Order: sequence, then C-alpha cells, then structure tokens
Amino acid sequence: MAGRGDEVPRPNPWRVRFADRRAAEGWTHLLAQAPENLDRARVALTSDPRRVDCRQHPLKGVLGIVKVAGAALEQWQYEATSGGRLWYAIDDGERTLWITRAGTGHPKQTDQRR
Repeated sequence: MAGRGDEVPRPNPWRVRFADRRAAEGWTHLLAQAPENLDRARVALTSDPRRVDCRQHPLKGVLGIVKVAGAALEQWQYEATSGGRLWYAIDDGERTLWITRAGTGHPKQTDQRR
C-alpha cells in the first residue's frame, strides 16, 4: 500500500533504456542543452510510443528497423529540439523503448553508425 512520501508510479509503464554507451552519452549532452524538452520527449514516448505528429514519427527505409539485443525492432524518431533528435526502438514484448541514438545535432550532420 502506498503512503505519504512514496513515489507515484506511472500508470502505463514503458521502460526506457539505452541501446549502447554512445546513446547514453548523447542523452547526457541533450539533457545539458535542453532538459525541459527532453522531459517532454520522455513523457511523450512513454505515453504513446507510436504517436505520429510533427515531432514524433517512424523512420523510413533501412533506418526503420534496427537490431537491439538480436531482435529486429521498429525505429522511430522524436525531435526534441530544432536539431536535437532521439531515435528509439520499440520492444512491445518487454514494454521497453531502446534509445538507439540521441544527439544535439541533426543526424545528417553527425556520424550515424547504423
């Protein structure tokens, strides 16, 4: 039973994890640059990871599928700032969103590795 001072759990929990160290580093840089935007992004992703709007959409072509821990998963993008992006993969079975890329620069201007 919950009591005074306890943390309130999210009602529709999606876990958010980093696919690799580079994604974690990118998240840290984006967090330093735009913490409010990153907080809004996390809420949007965990509320409805497949919502399509002007900031959130599936990636297309070869970028639309990414392997994480040996599983082929859908890859999406969230535009956290005008240049900052989050790429994430959706694992429905584990209810986990894997951050595959995070950065303050537009992906076309940085190393895409994938």
